[in-house]
Amino acid sequence: MSIHGEIRTAGLAPFGAVLATFVLQTLSQGLKVVRAMEHRRAVRALNALDDHMLRDIGLTRGDIRDAAAEPAWVDPSVLLVRRAVERRTAAWLKARRPA
Repeated sequence: MSIHGEIRTAGLAPFGAVLATFVLQTLSQGLKVVRAMEHRRAVRALNALDDHMLRDIGLTRGDIRDAAAEPAWVDPSVLLVRRAVERRTAAWLKARRPA
């Protein structure tokens, strides 16, 4: 191989790395959107539960409404988990307070 061929090959190597990074990032974002869509279906299923069942898992109707109001590409389960953990922690702290 001549010196010109080696220079051309070396010059394309960074482009290949940038292209691979771009493709991987795009696939990763696509998977996040697909996962968010799946979780949106689960939120719709939660909406079918009665208030007592929602309370058992630490959620309210308002939490479901807030999660459904998030933009389509945002995973609504993140909000629901945060709210349930906050309520569980608050109840635990309240129970530990001396009377």
